Amino acid sequence: MMRCLRLLFGCCLCLISGAQNAYRRVAIPEQAYFAEAFDGALDRNWVLSKAVKDEQLQLLQYNGQWVIEDSREQRLQGNRGLVLKSPGKHHAISAYLRNVYHFTDKPLCLQYEVFFQKVVDCGGAYIKLLAHSDDLRLSQFSDATPYSIMFGPDKCGSSHKIHFIFRRRDPVTGTYEEKHARQPEIDLTDYFTDRRPHLYTLNVYPDNTFEILVDLTLINKGSLLKDMDSPVTSPYETQEHADRRLDKPFTMSPVSAVGFELLSLTGDVMFDNILVSDSLEVARRWTEDTWGQRKTPGLIEKLLIATVKRPWLWGVYVVTVGLPIILFISLMWPDKRFGPPDQDYYYKKTDEPQADRHQSREEPVTRDEVVNQTAVEADSRAVRRVVRNTDVTS
Repeated sequence: MMRCLRLLFGCCLCLISGAQNAYRRVAIPEQAYFAEAFDGALDRNWVLSKAVKDEQLQLLQYNGQWVIEDSREQRLQGNRGLVLKSPGKHHAISAYLRNVYHFTDKPLCLQYEVFFQKVVDCGGAYIKLLAHSDDLRLSQFSDATPYSIMFGPDKCGSSHKIHFIFRRRDPVTGTYEEKHARQPEIDLTDYFTDRRPHLYTLNVYPDNTFEILVDLTLINKGSLLKDMDSPVTSPYETQEHADRRLDKPFTMSPVSAVGFELLSLTGDVMFDNILVSDSLEVARRWTEDTWGQRKTPGLIEKLLIATVKRPWLWGVYVVTVGLPIILFISLMWPDKRFGPPDQDYYYKKTDEPQADRHQSREEPVTRDEVVNQTAVEADSRAVRRVVRNTDVTS
């Protein structure tokens, strides 16, 4: 029994050690407009907002702390990310793209990872693509800074959302308006509560369609023209106005920076592996190099990973899984009485009395013993013949 327990425990250790991968640094693709894996320190490309909420007192509007830290994820040891640290405070940080992205004839591929390392009560984790302009100053990044796209998860109370909002200038009125994609119909709760990183991907195409994926699974898609809370083309406007719009909402304001401008009541929200590209192939390779380092766990690996934070589950596993296996092995263990007939420990079932001493086949047999055994058998046969003859005569 103890041998079985040790064997089972050893197998479990092998499985759980295999479930943990060592993080490998990734190469930044030259074709990307922006790519950040946060493998090193927070460099000067990232600018903390110095916007103030009181000019006279010089009180900062964004006083939340940002740091680069190791992830608490058990499956990818050594991975680092950008962490929003201060609960209940405003945070803002941004970085310029390598080149200005223009919405022309190529798609926009935006993706990044979010890891709620603690149970999130209320807070956003969305990213903004800041609109290009000559007066854009990242040190003054705030909620008033114009953006072209806002995308990502957001929770407040029992409401769980994945935002996709694009902002564009209406050619008819000349004003800027925000268009919100309708929320997917699936339940999004697990993405905020399961304490695992998730990959959020937005693809927007020149034909005015979009796709939203989480962990490479499509959860929402639609048209920029129709599948918005307020459609781009109003059914009440004149045909002249509709023609002036040219029905091309994809042609938004160019983008020159990415940024996070957030308020979260929960700290330790991690962001990682940000990509802005106009190539689906570049995005695919980047995903393989980053998110692909996490192998999808099977059922057994998921059960073993769960014991890291809940050690008491070991007892449940032993009772529900280990004990039946041990009992099965114990019952099926080979019994010497029923071994192969050509082995020493084989005993043929018989009603005749067995000798107390079993002679080893390897023990030498003398000539006298053979003669004596032959004589005994001959006498036994003679006695049986006499008995039979007596029975016949009588």
